[in-house]
Amino acid sequence: MAPDDGNGWPGRAEQQSLRLIERYEEVEQLSRDMLAAAHREDWSEVARLEARCRLLIAYLRRISMIEPLNPIEQARRVELLRAILQHDAQIRMRSEPWLLELERLIAVPRRAKPAD
Repeated sequence: MAPDDGNGWPGRAEQQSLRLIERYEEVEQLSRDMLAAAHREDWSEVARLEARCRLLIAYLRRISMIEPLNPIEQARRVELLRAILQHDAQIRMRSEPWLLELERLIAVPRRAKPAD
């Protein structure tokens, strides 16, 4: 932790990690928004939000290699990841019937095999 300079603003390292944990919070919010869209059966919105999520996750993978979180932030990160996984499971449960219906709609009818 950077020494306190008395002005009440966090040091550069603290600002960096704060931004990093904020990105995790943003992913959690996006996953919550995706779940709400899934409840509305707005699958195009789910897909749009998922694309934004993927970009943030790619960023987090890169930056987390060079910017470790402090223990408090790490605990918060674990909480956020658990929430994200719960949202994801609920989205999957809601999307499976839709995916099965989509598969049925786009399936090419099989031709009967010719008799020998």
